[in-house]
Amino acid sequence: MLKYIFKRILSSLPLIFVVLSLSFFLVRAAPGSPLDKDAELPPEVKESLAKQYGLDQPLHIQYFRFLGNAVRGDFGRSYIYKDREVSEIIRDAFPVSATLGALSMTLALIVGILFGVISALRQNSWVDHFIMTTVLFGKSIPPMVLAPVFIAAFAIALPWVPVAGWEQGGFKDMIGPVLCLGLYDVAAISRLTRGSMLEVIRQKYIVTLRAKGTSEFRITFMHALREAIMPLVTYLGPTLSSLLVGTVVIEQVFNIPGLGRYLVSSALNRDYTLFLGIVTLASALLVTFNMFSDILLGLLDPRIRLK
Repeated sequence: MLKYIFKRILSSLPLIFVVLSLSFFLVRAAPGSPLDKDAELPPEVKESLAKQYGLDQPLHIQYFRFLGNAVRGDFGRSYIYKDREVSEIIRDAFPVSATLGALSMTLALIVGILFGVISALRQNSWVDHFIMTTVLFGKSIPPMVLAPVFIAAFAIALPWVPVAGWEQGGFKDMIGPVLCLGLYDVAAISRLTRGSMLEVIRQKYIVTLRAKGTSEFRITFMHALREAIMPLVTYLGPTLSSLLVGTVVIEQVFNIPGLGRYLVSSALNRDYTLFLGIVTLASALLVTFNMFSDILLGLLDPRIRLK
């Protein structure tokens, strides 16, 4: 197991290197610079600021300096939030995005797996058709549409929850963002679970368990579901990593101070250091969760050998 993890980490380093390199050159290729917003500053002041941030150096020098600092986790000071280090911004914003993402994924897993199991056990019945139609309808409504509708209905017309904000992660503050973000993944999880369950419950060992008189509850949740969720584990790797880094739309609509909002702000304002810091974190999380997905698959299915 340790040998496999070590090999995966080594094989992932080139991928992270490519992602960071592309992000660095693409963000620098965008028109303008972080100092353009200070149009009122005299040219000599801009020149001094460019020297202070190292923007006056050749691009390849800036690139290698960025790589060296990224290895140490030091991305410097933000160009826009001049009094804050990038690492400080990430440290403050990441727990907010992680909380939102973890709660949303938990909701999606509970509802999605439950719907998928019920649909598989009641295949082609009105229950199956109703559940699949409902979740597919929900999938067709993206969070950018669902969030304003939720605010209009439950925060303005029926003032049950706050319109926006994230006051220390209060329960009422979480309801809207978690629902709008989590329900979008329910359809994918439901369909994956349903398809896997239909395949598993037709296997010979399931038929044998029924012939021996094993209860349907035990067959479903102790035997069939364990094998049926394996395709779901593969799906969760990249999905969970993106949720933990932050969802741009939900954090913007609900005014949540997470990484998604900072990512948009840094891209629009050409805040190179903050943008690259968030991209680096997202890349590391993506590689990490994909590796954990593979390891979990090996633990769930003894037939899969991790080499």
